[in-house]
Amino acid sequence: MSSLEPLDVERVSSRVFEALERAIVECRIEPGAALSDRQLAEELRVSRTPVRDALRQLESTGLVERRGRVGWSVTRVEVRDVEELFDLRCLLEPAGVPRIASWDDDRLRRFVTLFDDFSTPMGTDDIARYLRVDDEFHATIVGAAENRRLAHAYRLLSRELSRFRHFTSYRYEGRVDQSLGEHRAICGALARRDVPGATDALVAHILSARDTLVATVHASAAPADLRTTDPEESA
Repeated sequence: MSSLEPLDVERVSSRVFEALERAIVECRIEPGAALSDRQLAEELRVSRTPVRDALRQLESTGLVERRGRVGWSVTRVEVRDVEELFDLRCLLEPAGVPRIASWDDDRLRRFVTLFDDFSTPMGTDDIARYLRVDDEFHATIVGAAENRRLAHAYRLLSRELSRFRHFTSYRYEGRVDQSLGEHRAICGALARRDVPGATDALVAHILSARDTLVATVHASAAPADLRTTDPEESA
């Protein structure tokens, strides 16, 4: 009788999914890139089975789509998707502004100073940290509304929204610096407990991000495919 303990296959699949999802959201794997389960398995040092499982899960999230009979590719960033998602943001996010403006002084001060230690121009490391704070900032605004259905709707958008932020920030020179100023305008209005001003600044920020991303999508050349073996070989 063998004394070997069985491997946790489910945990391996979960880790592969998390690694690929993070790489796609952070745009380390470009929109439109072809995905070979053979090469991904080699890079992650796992078998092809958990990679295929992860790709199927990513397909269900909208981050990956089928490419031919046996291959996959990262979903491209399309103008219509950008416009629809940012329209939803304009509807969802302002709901939390009145609640935040009513927070006690200490809690409000901690929130409105989230961006105080950033300076411009930002380096690559600062941009990565800034994007994490950006995600936290907007998620907090949505969460402040204390509406479970609103929060659920926002969670469904969050992966694609995060990918859009990374896609824009690393391609559009000056966008991060502009975004920092917009966030500070929102925070300034909140610090004054100016709900209409904070709402206007928030919507203006969302629309500015939308316009920049649309321009970036139009201006960007088709992303180069991930140079892998032919997806047909991954059968």
